Amino acid sequence: MPDISQNSPDSKKIQRTALVGLFLNVFLSLLKGYAGFLAGSRALIADAVHSFSDLTTDIAVIVGARYWTRPPDESHPIGHKGIESAVSFFIGLMLLFAGLAIGFDSVKSLGAKSSSVDSSFFAVFAASVSLVSKEVLFRWTMKKAKETGSGALAANAWHHRSDGFSSIPVLLAVIAPLISSKLNFLDSIGGVIVSVFILKTSWDVLRPAFGEVVNAAPPVEIVGKFQDAAINVIGVKSIHRLRARMQGGGIFVDLHLQLDGEISVKEGFLIAKQVEQQITECDSSVRDVIARIEPVVCCGDADKCVSQKQLFTN
Repeated sequence: MPDISQNSPDSKKIQRTALVGLFLNVFLSLLKGYAGFLAGSRALIADAVHSFSDLTTDIAVIVGARYWTRPPDESHPIGHKGIESAVSFFIGLMLLFAGLAIGFDSVKSLGAKSSSVDSSFFAVFAASVSLVSKEVLFRWTMKKAKETGSGALAANAWHHRSDGFSSIPVLLAVIAPLISSKLNFLDSIGGVIVSVFILKTSWDVLRPAFGEVVNAAPPVEIVGKFQDAAINVIGVKSIHRLRARMQGGGIFVDLHLQLDGEISVKEGFLIAKQVEQQITECDSSVRDVIARIEPVVCCGDADKCVSQKQLFTN
């Protein structure tokens, strides 16, 4: 197995990508906070706080990448990728809380009298910079996530986009006073819409991360590919007890192969190795495959045959 320790290229790429996001969040927090203070915009100040809160996920990825890319050891025989799942889960929770908070504040402000905002073009500029830069950062981070295969980095990319979405109602809020005070209600409506997008993103991040925590099965179509790959190997009569589970940032598969009971142990071993190889090539997420061989039996499952007569009756 290749050494993918904290000094590996992938680990460094993940950390550098998250570090760029961290510096941008610091810059946007200061920019929006200052502009919001000058304009008296509570929405812009709240968005600055939101960007500042994003630093927690950037730090989680930077620190976590030092550990989840380490190779297996005695205490973690299947590797440390489970740490990445935990980081993704944490980011998903942060998205969930952010979406609920924005949605609650937006609904609460519906019908309420808007506070006076002395908006300016600088406030509009700050909100616009946040929106555009976050979308650019999302696309760049997602590209790096695909290059490294990092689920946590992908989750952080979606967090960047959710922060950009949250800037949409803020942008409307600072533009509205420049047009008419009657348009201030757009802030609340936009906030509700954006909160729905953020909650959807939270679900997209939490679902696979939670699936790995509880060792859920991968999608049915992927399991179907494993079955087809195994049964199409020459020498395999049938398969059963195929179990696939998501764990530690990958998929682990084990299954029983029924072969001709008259072949040698060596022949059975080679067939099993070919099955393992075929399944591994089905999906890049497959981390390990264990194929157990058994003779073809009349009861269909050698483990269920209770007597020697049943076991060797074809």
